[in-house]
Amino acid sequence: MKEAGLISARAAPAEVEATVPLSRPLEEVARSRAQEDRGRRLFSLGQVGVTLGATAIAFKASLLSLASGFPGHLALGALALVPLFALLLAVEIAVRGKRPEPNIHDRYLDYILGLALLGGATAAMWLLPGTMSIFFWSWRLDLVWLPFFAAGALTLLCGTRALWRYRVPVIFLFLAWPLPYVAARIPAATAAVAILGLGFILLALPISLPLLRETVSVGARPGGGLVAGALVCAAAILTTVADRQLEAAAPLLEPDGQSRLAAAATPATSVDGLLRSVSTNSPNLPSWGSSADRQTYRYASSEATLPGTGTAGDAGIVVDVMAPTDGRVLALSPLTLATLQGYRLEASRMADLGGGVAAHVDRYRVPGESVSLLLVWWDWPVRSAAGSRAERIIVERLVPTDSATRDGDLLRFARGLAGSMMAQASAGS
Repeated sequence: MKEAGLISARAAPAEVEATVPLSRPLEEVARSRAQEDRGRRLFSLGQVGVTLGATAIAFKASLLSLASGFPGHLALGALALVPLFALLLAVEIAVRGKRPEPNIHDRYLDYILGLALLGGATAAMWLLPGTMSIFFWSWRLDLVWLPFFAAGALTLLCGTRALWRYRVPVIFLFLAWPLPYVAARIPAATAAVAILGLGFILLALPISLPLLRETVSVGARPGGGLVAGALVCAAAILTTVADRQLEAAAPLLEPDGQSRLAAAATPATSVDGLLRSVSTNSPNLPSWGSSADRQTYRYASSEATLPGTGTAGDAGIVVDVMAPTDGRVLALSPLTLATLQGYRLEASRMADLGGGVAAHVDRYRVPGESVSLLLVWWDWPVRSAAGSRAERIIVERLVPTDSATRDGDLLRFARGLAGSMMAQASAGS
């Protein structure tokens, strides 16, 4: 008995000594997890920072244009505060840390959704200005694609769960689009007070409501790494190049996005050495609509031969200015009208006329004739007593078929014509 008691007495301290050091690994595990959580949080903040930086760089010209009219235009000054409130909302969400969010842990979904949003915004900024001409910038559609770009970059870098977490600041960016305020004729003071009030309310209220159960895998870093970052940076570079077209379109726009080209602007009396005269359409030229909605001019030189044609007695260059009171008259493009009249399209491309104006350059084969029709046309908004309306300029010229590919002279003339009309509108405003 004494031996048994002695043995148990000896064994007890040993067991105690064996159990004491076990608390140290638990402390180390807790410390390592805290460090890992801190590192993961810093990594997430870095991803959000890259998203904000890429969006600011991509839409630099658009964001600066919002603040350019403050404080002269009160509504415009309030719109300039929309990105600031969105930034404050994003910072508030980041400081609060993770909130209950959807149980989504699929990087394939992140890439599918992120690339769709980011690629769609980048493609729209590149393709729509060439298709819609100055109307893209007059309606400020660049600010419509700003939230889509931010959402796509956030999804690629931080994941779909982060997009849900930052949904309020992303949606808030849509308030920077000025067209609804102009179309609804909302007073400037009302728009400013509404935006400021809504911004402060969102900052004061909790952003994420505890409606969903949070499930975050320990040790898992949401979002993408170098590949996603490279995609976002490439999209930002491409988008900022396209967004800089706004600077070239600024001469045609008021600070609130309305057209400033006066409807009374007429083509110059002399363009590229050719003199203007009122004329009617040539029999070989297609009809572009009722004569009540358009004015036709003819440009020709005093010489018998125009530059680049080599044909004596050239009919010259015909310019049609169409400014109908009903915008639906311009629903049919010159391509559709010419095709209906038997003209066959041989080539078509886009060209920059300067001042943010993109023009269509088309070449047609004239039916039953050995000549071709060169066409340069574009639409732009003009200002009149009844408000902003669309105007179409059509520059056309008949040339021998063998010289149909030489459209440089007509394009140079169109650039001079557009520049003279913009200069006349600027001088009269």
